[in-house]
This record gives sequence, C-alpha cells and structure tokens, in this order.
Amino acid sequence: MCGSIDPGKVLDPLGVFSKTKTPNVVQTDPQAEADAAANAGAKAANADAAARKKRKQGSSLLATGAQGAADSGSSLLSTGATGKPTLGA
Repeated sequence: MCGSIDPGKVLDPLGVFSKTKTPNVVQTDPQAEADAAANAGAKAANADAAARKKRKQGSSLLATGAQGAADSGSSLLSTGATGKPTLGA
C-alpha cells in the first residue's frame, strides 16, 4: 500500500462530528465577588463624601474669614452704608 487511510478523516473530513475537549471553566466564589463589589462601592462613596465635605469646608466663612472667598469690595458691609472707608467718626 502506498499509505494508510485514516477512517476518521474519510468519514469526517471537517472534524464536525469529532468530540473536542471541553473548555476549562473558571470557578469563582460568589461571596468573594460580592465582598469585592461592596468594598469598591464603599470606597467610591467615601471618596465622594470626603470631596463634598472638603468643598463645604472650603466655602464656609470660618475657612475664608469674614471677607468671603471672592469679596469684590462692592457690598454694603465691606464699604459701609454711606461709602466711608472707616467706621465711626
């Protein structure tokens, strides 16, 4: 004989009917995934709360003084009711 004939190739040349190995399935722990998601959510919420607290403290009069953050000098309290630069006499 000139060569051997593989019966599997003759009957199924495209390999459609051959059994292939099943793919490996990665097993995950649902509780670990839930814990990781909860930790990520807590970190995001804490960062957001810290940013809001910092923004709120930065805009308070205690942090900026009685002048305010951006005092233009045009208010009645900063120039006086009559426009005098000092109070009193």
